[in-house]
Amino acid sequence: MSLMMEMEELSQADLARKLGLSRARVTQMLNLLGLPEMLISEIEGMGDNWSKQLVTERQLRMRLSKV
Repeated sequence: MSLMMEMEELSQADLARKLGLSRARVTQMLNLLGLPEMLISEIEGMGDNWSKQLVTERQLRMRLSKV
């Protein structure tokens, strides 16, 4: 995402329009990309389970607010 912004000289608002997302969602996604590697690995370690949601966005936000 950030590479796309740099290469095409897009603002977050421009990128949001291009991807059909809100500017707030783009900001949230970029913030996730800036998390420490250890935390990203922990989140990835939660796995992908489509039959049951293991972690909600709200739970992640609460966890990240403590970092």
